[in-house]
Amino acid sequence: MKVITHTASRTARGKNLTIVWGEHDFSATGMKNTKILVAVTAEGLCWLGINCGVKKLRENWKGAELIEDKDVTAKAAREIARLWPQNLDKLSVPVVLYGTAFQLKVWKELLKIKSGTTVTYSHIARKIGKPAAVRAVGSAVGKNTVSIVVPCHRVVNKASGKINYGWGPTLKIALLEGEKAA
Repeated sequence: MKVITHTASRTARGKNLTIVWGEHDFSATGMKNTKILVAVTAEGLCWLGINCGVKKLRENWKGAELIEDKDVTAKAAREIARLWPQNLDKLSVPVVLYGTAFQLKVWKELLKIKSGTTVTYSHIARKIGKPAAVRAVGSAVGKNTVSIVVPCHRVVNKASGKINYGWGPTLKIALLEGEKAA
């Protein structure tokens, strides 16, 4: 999978950008009644939201021109569903990440987590050379714009008591269980 990165703040990343989006069924194993909102730029996949609708996309890409065209995003959606959970690294559509230098470092580390496994926020902090930045890592993980493909759901709390996931704890558990079953 090709990954393209752009250093940008959340407020600046959508400026002068055209994003085409479409909502699709995510009929992967164990993911009944799940919809993914796939969004692409001219460079590639920039957003994958789960059961979210366009409002969430709009909030995260302020200033971008948003165009709904399910036909344009269908290939990426089909490929994500077909390759999940163990072969997303074979995604033919480039993944485009817009974030701060710190966020990009965290997200690149997330891409190294093997399907069916989990790591802690402190593990990620150590891997990027910032062992004291556990909370900042948690914040960066939560701001990932390409869920499932950049597997933020594979990061868990050290205590394992509370399940944090932007798309809801039930969905995080379903994704992890689907990966383990595969």
